[in-house]
Amino acid sequence: MKKSFLAIAAVIALTNSVFALGTDAGTDISNQATLSYSAGGVAQPTVDSNTDTFKVDKKVDMVLSTTDSDQIEVTPGQQDRITNYTFKNEGNSNEYFKFEVANLANDKEADYNDKKDSDDVNNLEIKCVYTDENGDTQTADWASSFIIKVKEDTNATCQVRADINNPDSTPGTNDAGAGDDGDIMNVELKATAYKDDKSAPEEETTGADTQNSVDVVFADGESVQNGASSGLGETAADDNSTKGDTAGDGIDVARSGYIIKTPVLSVQKTSCPISDPVNNTTNPKRIPGAVIRYMFDIQNTGTGDVSDLNISDTLNDNFDLTNTQSSAKKDEDKDSCSCDSEPSTDISGDTTVSGQDVKITKVNVASGKHSCVSIEAEIK
Repeated sequence: MKKSFLAIAAVIALTNSVFALGTDAGTDISNQATLSYSAGGVAQPTVDSNTDTFKVDKKVDMVLSTTDSDQIEVTPGQQDRITNYTFKNEGNSNEYFKFEVANLANDKEADYNDKKDSDDVNNLEIKCVYTDENGDTQTADWASSFIIKVKEDTNATCQVRADINNPDSTPGTNDAGAGDDGDIMNVELKATAYKDDKSAPEEETTGADTQNSVDVVFADGESVQNGASSGLGETAADDNSTKGDTAGDGIDVARSGYIIKTPVLSVQKTSCPISDPVNNTTNPKRIPGAVIRYMFDIQNTGTGDVSDLNISDTLNDNFDLTNTQSSAKKDEDKDSCSCDSEPSTDISGDTTVSGQDVKITKVNVASGKHSCVSIEAEIK
């Protein structure tokens, strides 16, 4: 009798559930094929294949980005100013990551605009709130760097804090290292995948696949935004087309920054005679008994407003200050000041006289404006 062979079906049985994405690294996936067939119209015993088993490899992937939309406005001397970031472990394992932060070099940009770095901040530290491998919320508190284990497919929120350089020793000048109006201080937060023993950065598996061990594949993308090569040792070309974060290196970076917005003040003091006992107010001269007006022209050429500015002046003993308190006036936020033009607002309530010392308080000066403050005193 002639026999015929017909393979009817091949059925694959999986011992583990497999998903298109997200199967945990290290998971054993086993399967076995079964043949069922007939010969001469008679069903024959099934034939089982061997069981093939392999381990799911580790995909290292993460996304780090700033949530700031512009440089954070600061003033010289401030401490603990915050920039903000989000992080997600998009790999298929609970992964250790090292977080560290650094100033960017001059001319390097943040992730949201083309404002180039021109200065540095001090005392950079990081804080992250994240989910650990047990699903619990943890806080890695302020430190210059740390290594934390982030649960797969979870988000973390991170902050960078910094101290701002003290004001210039000479206002209106560009002292090296001092906080100047308009200075841009961009910073970079960096996350690097680390080995399970935290001894060194994670290493990608090279060469052929190894079926029964967990290979490592870097799946992180390239951060191509506004910056040039990073402040933390990335190796991309030093230009303004990339941040220096190359694809597939187990590293992600994000950049934010600070901008100094502060007043830059100057004051010009002038005097003019208002009246004298001989000419009255017609072409008065500076003779005994004459009333002299001192005008303080306070100009703010910076980008920050001034509130509650104080003026202190000690007048010569040749002045009689008996009525000075009642003759102090101001005009705020003007385009210019002139000694011949008396300000309109009486500020006697904000003026004190002690001997020959005059102090005027609560003067405001808007950015790009002049405030005009006058006092009048009689020559003895």
